[in-house]
Amino acid sequence: MRNLDIATLRSLQAVAEYGAVTRAAESLNMTQSALSMQIKRLDDLFGEAMLQKQGRGVVLTDFATELLIEARKLVALNDAILSRFTGQRPEARLRVGLTSDWLFTKVAQAVRAFRQANPRIELIINDGRSKDLRQQMKRGEHDVILTTEFETPPGAIHLSKVDLAWFGAVGGTAWTQRPLPLANSPHCAYYPVGLTALDRAGIEWVQAVADGGSDTWRVSAAADLGITILPRGIAQAGLEPVDHGGALPPLPPTWLNVYVADGPARREAAEFAGYLRRAVCEVAAMAA
Repeated sequence: MRNLDIATLRSLQAVAEYGAVTRAAESLNMTQSALSMQIKRLDDLFGEAMLQKQGRGVVLTDFATELLIEARKLVALNDAILSRFTGQRPEARLRVGLTSDWLFTKVAQAVRAFRQANPRIELIINDGRSKDLRQQMKRGEHDVILTTEFETPPGAIHLSKVDLAWFGAVGGTAWTQRPLPLANSPHCAYYPVGLTALDRAGIEWVQAVADGGSDTWRVSAAADLGITILPRGIAQAGLEPVDHGGALPPLPPTWLNVYVADGPARREAAEFAGYLRRAVCEVAAMAA
């Protein structure tokens, strides 16, 4: 019988969040060689590589990305069991909603940093579309949310402005096709903005594949079946901003906003918003 080692899964999770083995090891108070050995144990256990190089860092392979979804659940369950049966109880609970486009490395690091600074606060993280997160907050389901919008409505805390860009497969040619194949969900807030830009430029377009979740669209774009729209500064495996030389129309910027709900967790939510601000500002600076 083979058993999964929680420590190896926690290491995989850290690498996904930090995008570098060295920084991930530091966050876990480990040496780089020790963390590399744990990743190697996962490679051997599943017979699949966990990491692949990208630029100066590393990203998870497709197999590891799928594994990470289940690994997070197992790590969280491990922590919950230890907390319950060792008598440690959280002092507060903070419910966080993050728009899917911004579940990236820096925000993951912000979540980790907040948790390390506030170990007795239980974090519940959910992701969703910005419009859904706002509705959920109105129903009292979140204490703090991070959204992408094209304005800063009343009650929102503006964090940063980030440019949108056309993204396609690394070295892909889908952007040269006419009609232009689009790999964005009609439910995405960026979809109507992209269509308006294309229509104004007189570029004929077509929906690349059937509707699906954000992962479906990004996989389609990474497979060079179409192009998609994302904020600059977000590293996505297999995707890169399209260097179209003016062949595609410019896109408007998107606004990164935070909403903090009134309630018993307002103080913790405001502190968490500060961590998000630093993360978002770093990403915006990198994308500028």
